[in-house]
Amino acid sequence: MGFTAALAISVAIGLEVLGQISFKRGASSINQLAGAGSAGEYLFRMLGNSWIRLGMTAYIVEILFAVAALTLAPLSVVFPLLSLSYCGVAIAGRLFLGERLDARNQAAIALITIGAAMVSLSHS
Repeated sequence: MGFTAALAISVAIGLEVLGQISFKRGASSINQLAGAGSAGEYLFRMLGNSWIRLGMTAYIVEILFAVAALTLAPLSVVFPLLSLSYCGVAIAGRLFLGERLDARNQAAIALITIGAAMVSLSHS
């Protein structure tokens, strides 16, 4: 896998993390404002939330980078490496949202990272 593919995958992972953190922040702020309203009102508040819009934008751009990565490297490499976004989201949740990562979560992050590295190295 070349540098350009690795860069596209890295950017896609970063955008996935940004999107998920943005969605969580947006959803939390919407829930704090939530009152007795209709589903339409909730949808309107959701679409008007800047965090939700940032998350949607991050996802749209992420898709472009993921597709670019697929043109540059095999699916059997790209998809497992994109799974590193799960690790990134968990770590970002800890750093930016104060979420807890217990020993089981940390072990899962390590296993996903080791698996992605093994897939990547097997195609070097």
